[in-house]
Formats: sequence, C-alpha cells, structure tokens
Amino acid sequence: MIHHVLVPTDGSENAERAVRFSAEVADRRQQAEVTVIYVHLRTLPHVPLAASVLTPESLLEQEQGLIEEPKPEELALVQDIVNRAVAEIRSLVTSPEVTVSGRVVVSNRVDEGILKAAQDTQADIIVVGTRGLSLLRGAIMGSVSHSLIEKATCPVLIVK
Repeated sequence: MIHHVLVPTDGSENAERAVRFSAEVADRRQQAEVTVIYVHLRTLPHVPLAASVLTPESLLEQEQGLIEEPKPEELALVQDIVNRAVAEIRSLVTSPEVTVSGRVVVSNRVDEGILKAAQDTQADIIVVGTRGLSLLRGAIMGSVSHSLIEKATCPVLIVK
C-alpha cells in the first residue's frame, strides 16, 4: 500500500510533470504523505589547471577538503523551487488528509541524495521525472532514474 510518496524535483519541466503526477498518486490514496525534495550537490571549488593534475592517492587524501558545502543563498534559491512544488501539489490534491512537505537535501550525488531521503522518509514509492534520454545517451551519460531503479528498495515511477 502506498502511504508515503517521495518526489524529487529540480524545477525542470520534466520534474514538474512528476510533481503533478505525485499529486494524483497521493490523492488516490486519501491519507498519503508527499515529500518533495531538491538534491543540492556539494561542489568542488575552481582549481587551477596546474593544481588539478593530482595523483589518485593525493586526490583521495584531499577529497574532503575540496568539497564545498552550499552557500545559504544557494539553499534559499532551491528551497523556493521546493516550496513552489509543495504549493502546486497542495493545490491539486482534493483529499484534506493528504499532507505535503518539502526540503532540500545536500549530497555528493543526486541519486544518493534521493535514496537517502527515501530511506529517511520510509517512502513507499519514488515518483521522478526523466529527461527522456535515448538508450545510447543514457548508457554513456548515466541516468538518475536508471540508478534509482537499480538501487531503490521501493518502487520507482518514472514520469516522462
């Protein structure tokens, strides 16, 4: 039974389709919970080209020191994306017993952030948009939705 729906968004058109679809999924369940997340990536600072030629050993040693946490103004911008998605779901849901919340998740990888949020919220399903990559482009570039299908412990619904 689906009680908790997790819907990652990045504010894109494809993600917005998933947001709207998650409202339908939750509304049909009457007493569902929906959690909207935005996975904000930790970043590597700009490194001059000469300094970027590192051996694998030195890169591993310095990895923790190279990763920067997001700035408060960046988090505020992405929180706005989450807030808009939460408001949209609330406007589409007709059942008063559906609860909707949202938050920003900071992670090194998008798929890892989504999977961690799914575990933390005990999601019964992840509803995610896809960019609709061709098989070749998806195989070369990788895909968040493909990774979720492979690694998630709950069903993943991909909205195209």
